[in-house]
Amino acid sequence: MIAEETLPPLYAAWLRSVTGGLIPAETKATCDHCAMLAPPEKSSGAIYFDPATKCCAFQPHLPNFVAGQILGDADPAIAKGRETLEQRISRRAAITPGWAGPGAVFSLIYRNTPNVFGRAPELRCDFLSSNGECGVWRHRPGVCATWHCKHVRGEVGARFWKLADRLLRQVEHELSLWCLAELKTGTAAVDEMDSGVPHVSELGGEIDLVKYRELWGDWEGREIDFYRACAQLVNPLTWERVEQVCGPRVRILAGLLRDAYLHLTSEAIPERLQLCEFRISGVEGDGFRVVAYSPYDPLIMPEPLARALHYFDGRSTEEALEAIFKEQGVQVDLSLVRRMVDFGLLQACGEKNVLPVLS
Repeated sequence: MIAEETLPPLYAAWLRSVTGGLIPAETKATCDHCAMLAPPEKSSGAIYFDPATKCCAFQPHLPNFVAGQILGDADPAIAKGRETLEQRISRRAAITPGWAGPGAVFSLIYRNTPNVFGRAPELRCDFLSSNGECGVWRHRPGVCATWHCKHVRGEVGARFWKLADRLLRQVEHELSLWCLAELKTGTAAVDEMDSGVPHVSELGGEIDLVKYRELWGDWEGREIDFYRACAQLVNPLTWERVEQVCGPRVRILAGLLRDAYLHLTSEAIPERLQLCEFRISGVEGDGFRVVAYSPYDPLIMPEPLARALHYFDGRSTEEALEAIFKEQGVQVDLSLVRRMVDFGLLQACGEKNVLPVLS
């Protein structure tokens, strides 16, 4: 399975152009059967998401052209998402020519509430259907399309998708501005895109009609047509044209993503390895739950292997494996070494500080 099968079609084509190859799918991040829900018997110290939200205790801002894609898609499969967006537009709260909601009030709550992600039903995304399916899946923004709770290649996969997120966010920002310029909405909309200041209308108060009309200009009352026009501008763009429109920052991020893709598709094992900082979050079966790169994606490690990790102290990988087998009687397969590197438990010498935890 490849990631392009689950990405929004427009973004899949762009990322394929950037990487020059097929992007492996993150098969451990299962949206239909959420990998972060608690099992019948919870493990102490593990992190679980609320079943009402899963990872969707987050509400994205939709760039104008993404909003237009949703509004212009007549597929019944996204009818709920399209209806939700139309209702947002009709309320006129947190709706600008640059972005469509949810507004600054949500952002304030989200950014200032500890442990909110995946665990706050009150912040459940408006685009989720009653049975928990994403109502805008085919046209979801980059922040949603690139996030995964778990990664097949651990930290290596996480780095790739974090860079993809940064790249798509920058592209969304620049293309939203480009649409404003092409469709002549005026400079007031540019200031509003970055304000981050809540308005009483987001809490049921009156709309500031003077400000609203200043933002929308001749497009007031035709907001849906405007968003659709943005989608019509952006949908035909090749990646080469996107880079021309978006400028040097996007080209730099694209280069970083290409480098991350080479690591994602490489199985090479560093010649010398050292132990990274990690923590043990609990006991799992006959071993430990080891957290390195992400608390959402721990490794379950047998106790004998955990107690042999200190052998990776900068000596050659071959020497470390020989010493572990000779002195501890534990044979460590190279595929397991690669997995520990992927998950940020081991790393090539000289990359970071190290902190052995077990000896």
